[in-house]
Amino acid sequence: MSAEDVRADLDLDALNAEFEHRRALDIVDWAVSTFDGRIAVSSSFGADSAVMLHLCTRVRPDIPVITVDTGFLFPETVAFRDRLAEQLGLNLKIFRPRMDRAAFLAEHGKMWRVNPDACCAFNKREPFDRAKRELGLHAWFTGIRREQSRTRKNAPIIEKGFDGLIKVCPIATWTAKDVHYYLQENGLPYHPLRAQGFLSIGCQPEEDYCTKRVEPGQDPRAGRWAGFDKTECGLHTYGDGSGI
Repeated sequence: MSAEDVRADLDLDALNAEFEHRRALDIVDWAVSTFDGRIAVSSSFGADSAVMLHLCTRVRPDIPVITVDTGFLFPETVAFRDRLAEQLGLNLKIFRPRMDRAAFLAEHGKMWRVNPDACCAFNKREPFDRAKRELGLHAWFTGIRREQSRTRKNAPIIEKGFDGLIKVCPIATWTAKDVHYYLQENGLPYHPLRAQGFLSIGCQPEEDYCTKRVEPGQDPRAGRWAGFDKTECGLHTYGDGSGI
């Protein structure tokens, strides 16, 4: 059976029902076995990204790790990425926008202040979509969790995206406590900015438009895109109709 046939043959409703009660590591193992070399894990190297990277490399040490360097990342994020890449021996695949930071600013200015969706499309979605095509993927892992925000509260563990690829979220049901205990038990670090109140970490253009500290009681993604009705960059919303 071809990879295309495998994707078409999946009973997503049945799998989601089953995976609600399976360990995250079992879900990772199933997906790696099912998609046999055509699966990768995406990572923003955000607040608790070490969890998914560790889970996936436990099953397949050389799994491709896709990350997008927008050119506007916090220096702490780049250092955290490099630290985890060395600690976990990651097979890192860094993709960048077609226009570097200087050229983007010269042509578009501070786009994030007036049209953050377009800014994310240019600097995040296009490189990520290109990564999936160039790596010939049929499926990918992501570390989104339902409790992170209202837009993620109904996130399925497995779904088919707008591009026909299967998206697998093995820790969708995990709580912040689950994440904390996993990191502690496995000697894994949080992103260094988390201790400063950044619970969801994206770009740092020149102001705090894209990433702010989170106030007590707010959900982890409340500090993103201040002043806009926006909590997602688009990797989990663009074209797939899922609302995630």
